[in-house]
Parts: sequence; C-alpha cells; structure tokens
Amino acid sequence: MSAVLAALCLAVVAASLLGGLLPLATVLTHTRLQLYLSFAAGTMLGAAFFHMMPEAVEQGKVGVLNWSAAGLLALFFLERFFAFHHHEAPADPAEPCPPHRHEHSHGRGHSAGLVDASAPGGAGSATKGMALHWGAAAFGLALHTLTGGVALAGAVRADGGLGAGALGVFVATLVHKPADALTIVSLMLRAGVPRGRAHLVNLGFSLMIPLGAFLFWVGVEFLGRSASAQVTADTLAFSAGTFLCIALSDLLPELQFHAHDRWKLSAALLGGVALMALAGRFELD
Repeated sequence: MSAVLAALCLAVVAASLLGGLLPLATVLTHTRLQLYLSFAAGTMLGAAFFHMMPEAVEQGKVGVLNWSAAGLLALFFLERFFAFHHHEAPADPAEPCPPHRHEHSHGRGHSAGLVDASAPGGAGSATKGMALHWGAAAFGLALHTLTGGVALAGAVRADGGLGAGALGVFVATLVHKPADALTIVSLMLRAGVPRGRAHLVNLGFSLMIPLGAFLFWVGVEFLGRSASAQVTADTLAFSAGTFLCIALSDLLPELQFHAHDRWKLSAALLGGVALMALAGRFELD
C-alpha cells in the first residue's frame, strides 16, 4: 500500500475515533446533527458525481457506470436486511421536531430498535431494543466502511497519488465517518455497554477503512496493467453507488420533518457539494 494511501487511512481512523468520543464530550441535538449530516451528505454526493464517476469513465468506458447502480442496490439491501443507515442524537424537548423517530404504524421504531422509554415497559424496553440493535448497526456500518476503504484505495490508484479525485473521496470519507462512529458508540452506551468496550468496538469499526484499502491494493497488484485499470474503474463506479446510497439515506428520511430548518439544511447540503466541486480544482502530486 502506498505511503499516501496509508496516511489518508490513518487520518480517517483518527476522525472515526474522535467521532466516537462525541457522546462523552458534548450534547449533540437532533437539529445540529442534521445540519452536520446534510453537509456530510453533500460531500458524498459531490464526491460521487464530480470525482468518482468521471474518474471511473476515464479509466474504463461509459458502461462502467452500471456498477454504480450495483453499488447503490447492494448497500440498499445490506441496510434493509441488517441495519438502517441512521444517526441519532438525544431528544431535546426544546426543539420543534416532530417525534417521528419513535412512532410507526407497524409498532416498530424508525430506527430499528429505538423504543420510546415512556412507552409500556419504560426504559427497560428501550435498553433491550438498543442492545439488540447496536450489533446489527455495527455490522452494517462496518461493511459499508470496508467499501469506503476500497473506494479510497481505488481513487488513489486511479490518480497515481493524491490527485483531485482521491482528495475528493478522502474529504467526503473524513467528513462522514465521525457520524457513523457516533451512531455505534451512542447506541452501545444507551444500551448499557461499558465505555471501554464501546470504544474498543469503535476502534475495530474504524480499522475497516485501512483493511478495505489494503485488500483492494493487494488484489490489484496480482492483475496485469490492463485488468488492473478496468478493476479500478469498476471499483470506483461501484463505490460511487454506495456513496449515493449513504447520502440519500441521510437526506431523504428528514425531507418532510424539518420545514422549520429547510434553509439551514439546504445551505449545509449545498456547502458540502460546493466543497467537492472546489476540491476538483486542485491537483496534488
């Protein structure tokens, strides 16, 4: 694995570990979290459209974008059958947000295990739901984090270093990864898991990025030059699809629940997209 890729992976691991400390360091309200997620989703959309897809087409052919559809569907079904890609912040009664996360016509929480502690069964039911859910969330997030490492390695290899494409994928991954770590650690702590164990699990989760990058890098080393370029193009396109799925899963569930914050959230989203457009103007060797 190249020195550039190793340095980028270490930076993402550090960001993930810091994200796991947020539940202990600050109170992150639902509105603040949504502002952050809108910005992060914007960076992922921008990375997919401005960097990964064009790079994939340049490395391969237009037909390579079929892999983007495959990546989006693969992550969609992963989340459907294992865990929602969601992020939760502690409830703040002062916020004008409807209680949509804890009510569902089918009797299930929107967050697959998050139960209102005031409901029959009280906090015990909530804790049980959390305990059942954090493992599924960790598994699902770990798998898509593994693909994130593959995406980062593919971008670095396509650029031959830290080019505009690799920089875009790196920034998008760096911005979004703390939210995933926040999810896992928050769910574990609210389920009564000891802090040390929660942060150990988060460490394992964060190491999925360098593991994915290493597996991709070693794999393409065994291929010829032509085959390596095609696999890199396919991987970038597939990863772009996963980025699109992650971004949309963060954005769409909140579309109708934040009318009061629509301007702030829209500005945050456009800020993330603009950052990726700006990243495309820089080419580093």
